[in-house]
Amino acid sequence: MNTKKKKSTSIIKKIAKWFFSIVLLLLIILITVPYVFKDKIKEMIANSINEKVNATVSFDDVDLSLLRSFPLANLSISKLSIINNAPFKGDTLIYTNEIHLKMSVRELFKDASEAMDIKSFSANKSLINIVFDKNGNKNFDISKEPTISEKQTESEPFSLNIEEYTVTNLNVIYTDKSSNTILRVSNLNHSGIGNFSKDVLDLKTTTKALISFDYNGSNYMNNVAISLDAIIGINLKNNTYTFKENKGFVNQLPLEFDGSIQLIETGQLYDINFKTPTSSFKNMLGLVPTQYAGNLSTVKTEGDFNINGVIKGTYSKNTIPTFDVSFESKNALFKYADLPKEVKNININSTISNKTGNINDTYLTVTNLTFRIDEDVFSANGNVINIQENPKISLTAKGTINLENISKAYPIKLEKPLLGILKANVSTVFDMKSLEKRNYQNIKNSGNITLSNFKYEGTEVAKPFLIDNATIAFTTHQIQLNQFDAKTGKSDLHIKGKLDNFYGFLFQNQVLKGDFNLSSNYLEVSDFLSPTTVVDKESKTVKAIKIPSFLDCNFSANIKEVRYDNLSLSGVTGNMIVKDEKVTLNDLKMGLFDGNILLS
Repeated sequence: MNTKKKKSTSIIKKIAKWFFSIVLLLLIILITVPYVFKDKIKEMIANSINEKVNATVSFDDVDLSLLRSFPLANLSISKLSIINNAPFKGDTLIYTNEIHLKMSVRELFKDASEAMDIKSFSANKSLINIVFDKNGNKNFDISKEPTISEKQTESEPFSLNIEEYTVTNLNVIYTDKSSNTILRVSNLNHSGIGNFSKDVLDLKTTTKALISFDYNGSNYMNNVAISLDAIIGINLKNNTYTFKENKGFVNQLPLEFDGSIQLIETGQLYDINFKTPTSSFKNMLGLVPTQYAGNLSTVKTEGDFNINGVIKGTYSKNTIPTFDVSFESKNALFKYADLPKEVKNININSTISNKTGNINDTYLTVTNLTFRIDEDVFSANGNVINIQENPKISLTAKGTINLENISKAYPIKLEKPLLGILKANVSTVFDMKSLEKRNYQNIKNSGNITLSNFKYEGTEVAKPFLIDNATIAFTTHQIQLNQFDAKTGKSDLHIKGKLDNFYGFLFQNQVLKGDFNLSSNYLEVSDFLSPTTVVDKESKTVKAIKIPSFLDCNFSANIKEVRYDNLSLSGVTGNMIVKDEKVTLNDLKMGLFDGNILLS
């Protein structure tokens, strides 16, 4: 009996010894084998890329591990960059901090001329920078033309029988200098699962990103959040991608897609429909970026809001797909639970469309936009045409807005509360080139805008401005300031005159120009003084006149009394030029100490 136990124990010890010896041997192999193949793979990657592209390609290191993704081998490439040659010399086309490729271990034992079969890949912290210059050259056109011998013996270093992939923290910048267009996709996180070894497959994808879009120096989208979970049917034989099951969001607006995109020789062929899956008016608020929309879970809504869109046609060098997107809402309402006011009687009827495929034939039309807060009703309509070459804008607005009610009905964050009543009954037609070139005679206007009981506080003024009444009249080619009655501190101001570039001030970030008559019963200079700290022996604080930087105006002044410290000036008349935060005085007359002074 004891002999049998001893034999049994001896066999177990031998098996255990063999087992641990085999495990130890495998560990030694798994740890040492990567070092055998590392230089071979590193050289193969460098040679295969540089032979095929007209650009400078570099990477810090290549690492091969048999343990990280066992039983698959894991190939890592760190800090890969592709830098353009002329005509984009020095520009970064692609950069990625790290790439991981997974493959079967047996792929490592293939001949150098055979392709490695990649099962999955992932990339993290990457940049793709796509540029078209003014001559139509593209920075991603970096492929070298293969020689005849290369065409006959063409082989790829990697074949992509991918089953899954992941891209995290990818930033894409698309710049077209000929059309002055910039599209930014930031913080893109995307993953897909599918078998690319098949010609026809379903790819399950998840995507999240932030979209920004600039055109002609103006920003139209800024960090708009998008997300899409979709199953995309892929036919690799005819390069067609079909939307199947999907759920997408633009900010918090839900959208559903169907249709397809096909890659063709001249570009991409689109046949896509999209719509909101529900008609709740909360969809409208969902279009607003999250940081401005407030807590939508607490919002009470009534009525509907629908988006329907069709995109059909070819995107190529000379054409875009035709499209027709409509936004519609009828008699809707919304109210935030923590705010006292509601916005009601909301009606929206708007379309953006292109029926020719020429980008300049894109039209934005707002047939109707109306809403009510308390008893104040506001309505507007208009359109934008000739959108690429020289946008032409037509706008009609009519109604009343109590500015104080805006923050009581919508969770807008303001440095200072808005106060005042705005009334509008105005129509205008203008084009952007006329604004840029200051050809204001091309602008057609009619109607007026009035502002009463308005309070303005900001860095541009030393003390709050209280505007009792202001009236702007829009005539055929001019904009007149018919009334401007304001107070700041103890001073009163009354201004009338002509505004030369009101639209340039509003839309082009230009200074406000005009010729005005300024009158005042009493003007206290200290009301226009802003404290400025200076460093001297006594650490005194001095005051300087605060002149708004946005003014470039001529004033013909008539002021009954001006008070400056202990000086009292009477009957002050003359001309003042306000420009570049300075005031130039010309032929100024004033009474002082029972006498008269004339100065410039």
